[in-house]
Amino acid sequence: MKLKLTLVLLLFCAFAKAQTAATTTITPAHLKAAEDVLLAAKADAMFKSSMETMLAQASKSIPEDKRTKFIEVMNAFMVKYISWDTMKDQMASLYAQNFTEKELKDLAVFYRSPLGLKLNEKQPLLLQKGAELGQQAVQGHQVELQQMMQDAFKQ
Repeated sequence: MKLKLTLVLLLFCAFAKAQTAATTTITPAHLKAAEDVLLAAKADAMFKSSMETMLAQASKSIPEDKRTKFIEVMNAFMVKYISWDTMKDQMASLYAQNFTEKELKDLAVFYRSPLGLKLNEKQPLLLQKGAELGQQAVQGHQVELQQMMQDAFKQ
């Protein structure tokens, strides 16, 4: 009985994997629709703003005398490996893998609508404020977090 169940599960997993692989074929038109969403959403500016926000948050934990050098090194690293130019094709592919071509076209229409434009305008501030809220939550419970970590790593 266990062997039969195992075989059924293996076949099901193989079938599901094959179905997933078959449904993730990305046509040039599908990829173009994903690129259009990123353009309409002003993803390049959002990406840059997000990176700046993350760097600003991360640099707060660096001693002041090392902060300038830290930011300089991180900026050089990000330009080389994590810039929009190095990531945009991968991002378009990611969107194409997760949305149908029609959904992508609908998203592009949304991002060009008044509400979509407003979202794009407000998004950097919302991301910054969200990061600050997260940081405040951690700081407000830092002692508890430290204790939880100590307890978790006791042998």
